[in-house]
Amino acid sequence: MLCLSLVSLSCHADIVVTDDTGQELRLEQPAQRIVSTAPHITEMLFAIGAGDLIVGAAEFSNYPEAAKSIPRIGSHSKLNLEKIIELQPDLIIAWETGNPKRDISKLMELRFPIFISEPQELDDIESNLQRFGLLTDFTALADISANKFVTQAQEIIEANKNKSVVRVFYQVWEQPLMTLNGVHLVSKVIQHCGGENIFASLDLIAPQISIEAVLQENPDVIIAGDIPGAEDEWKKYWQRWQQLHAVAKDQLYSIPADLIVQHTPRLVEGMEKMCAILDKARIAQPE
Repeated sequence: MLCLSLVSLSCHADIVVTDDTGQELRLEQPAQRIVSTAPHITEMLFAIGAGDLIVGAAEFSNYPEAAKSIPRIGSHSKLNLEKIIELQPDLIIAWETGNPKRDISKLMELRFPIFISEPQELDDIESNLQRFGLLTDFTALADISANKFVTQAQEIIEANKNKSVVRVFYQVWEQPLMTLNGVHLVSKVIQHCGGENIFASLDLIAPQISIEAVLQENPDVIIAGDIPGAEDEWKKYWQRWQQLHAVAKDQLYSIPADLIVQHTPRLVEGMEKMCAILDKARIAQPE
């Protein structure tokens, strides 16, 4: 491309980024009006300094505080297409497995530029931050945020190598009783902390299980996503099964779900909490 230095003429190269599905997205200039269709996307945009560019965000985009005031464009189960069209974004960042495929397909048909975010590993947090930086021209802040996350996560992983294995049951929900398999981010955090997800081998990512299955596996610790106002209730639920190591040794804990289930830089806070819990469980393990 030949660029001419004229007062009235500016010249730039297109921004070309490959998303998490392998599709190439090309923008003629950095995005200025972004719609975020998932909380983790909203949070990562704020993490790189691009939060002010978000004109619409999905329900539960509650971090940081400024995200709460962004107009809502739907939820994981249904996007408000009329609202999105009205906002006229020059970039939509969508979540492959967390948004209705029909809604995303419709937006593609309408020729909106769409980047699909589908982080699955810790490394994907770094990669998403950096690519969001390219799309918004916030590359410097994106690199700082990504490097800080990688450094902190690696320090936690190194500090928990070669520790004795703690068998963990992670509870997503009580009724019906649900957990997460080995594909989910929570299971990977458990592993990085020297733990073993007792239901890692199940096929479904968020399977429903029976009390009998938990009794058979007999975990050393039970960890739940936080349930505001109901923490004591879920612990009381487990007290009837004193034969469980976790219950007998009083190894029942919760971690704020936003810190442990979302691919954002705050995951290091969730990792720290998880590793601290497993250290307590090690001390309490049956002889």
